[in-house]
Amino acid sequence: MSSLIDEVLKEAGFSDAAIADVKAGKLHYGGSLDAASDKELSVKLAFHVEGKIDNIKLVFLHLPAKKKYDPTVGDLGMIATDGGDGTLEDFAGIELSPNEVTMDKLYSNAAPGSDLNLSKDEIETFKKLGKKATHEEIENCLRQVLLDRFRAYKKNGLAGIKPYARSKKEFSSGEELKNQILHGPILKKRSPTFYKYALDYPNNKPERAEESFFWVNSVIDDKPTIALIHRVGMPHGNEGYVYMERHFYISRSHNCLQGIGAAMTHGEEETVVLYATRTSTDQVSGFGSTASARSETR
Repeated sequence: MSSLIDEVLKEAGFSDAAIADVKAGKLHYGGSLDAASDKELSVKLAFHVEGKIDNIKLVFLHLPAKKKYDPTVGDLGMIATDGGDGTLEDFAGIELSPNEVTMDKLYSNAAPGSDLNLSKDEIETFKKLGKKATHEEIENCLRQVLLDRFRAYKKNGLAGIKPYARSKKEFSSGEELKNQILHGPILKKRSPTFYKYALDYPNNKPERAEESFFWVNSVIDDKPTIALIHRVGMPHGNEGYVYMERHFYISRSHNCLQGIGAAMTHGEEETVVLYATRTSTDQVSGFGSTASARSETR
């Protein structure tokens, strides 16, 4: 009789040999996913973790360790830990550095295009600061934009994500993230309740679902790149935990990112994890789905 681990990993395309290796403690890279769009980079991984699911859940929701495992991460901060609507203080640690002068010019001269991910009204907000705006004024304006985007998403979910202004046509991260969920068959089959919640958030919340929010400031191409991240997870039966990490706003470089994972009990003190992530970026349009070398599991 096959276990839940065997069944799920086989559905994800892993061979019997790969599954045996994962159970024995090895990490297996399972290639890319069927692309949800021509802007997508994707990867699926299966790996073994020492520890119970409850410990993994604690780290995932409340103790994100991205600074420890990702050298591009400069800083991060939790948002609205009281479950409320957040405050500007939650974003006080965000700084537009390194390359402060370059970033000030980008925001002062903000325009539709791919240099920055801003909506039309956000562009106008930065323009109103004027060409002589100080670095502090620009940072404060950005913090307000981030707070507004967080509140809009928390209230209205994917429908609350303002589209990015581009030179020809606006880009909707909300629609991109929705299509990514719709394109993944395993979640719908194995956890239809969580699947529906991922699409309908904040509506139809399962009784045992928990969530957290935080921001991450990474240095990509020598420029600060800020992501607003939503993590949500829930128990699955008696031996599993299903979770999602959604980067519903990224200030530059990429459009959005979404990862879906399943943690499954293996023995008394061990867990096997399947994690698949999809990253949307204008820079790969036309090349289809290509495997990303970097996991966003942490």
